Amino acid sequence: MKTNKLILIGILIIAFAAMVAPVLAANTGTTYVSGNPSKYVAITLSSGTVPLTLTPGGSATSSALTITADSNAKFTITVNDNTGRALGQGYMGNYTTSAYEASPTNTTLASPLQLSGTTTGTTTVGTITPPILAATPQTLYTGTKWVSSQSLPTLFTQPVALNDPFLPGSSVYRMDMMFTITAV
Repeated sequence: MKTNKLILIGILIIAFAAMVAPVLAANTGTTYVSGNPSKYVAITLSSGTVPLTLTPGGSATSSALTITADSNAKFTITVNDNTGRALGQGYMGNYTTSAYEASPTNTTLASPLQLSGTTTGTTTVGTITPPILAATPQTLYTGTKWVSSQSLPTLFTQPVALNDPFLPGSSVYRMDMMFTITAV
């Protein structure tokens, strides 16, 4: 009988220790993970050059440029003249080899280059009023929510007057523009 009591006491001690040990041995901590993605905007231009066939007395048009926008926020895409010229901003000017020609008369076409876009999905078109100036970017597109690889077509129009001068040699009429996307 004494052995049975000892066995029973041993079992009770083991059972009690089994219940108490995890409580005494438990050491817990809590943590949380948090974050907030930063605003992200990016554009890609389908081409670095938009060719125009300039015919005196007509209007040259090209839709060769598509802007592709990616954004996780509302955004605007603006455009401005990036020629670096003080005179003739917003106009296609005399360009020779690697620079705009300032002399003899800073030759430009008589009419400013025109630019327009097309409303697509959640992206609306702004009104671009020629001429496009360097110091005053104009809003071409406004996005009302996030977009992924949103194609935004553009249309360039250049009226050519009969009295617009023909340029000699390898000179061409050219206008550099900068497109900028900004999260709003």
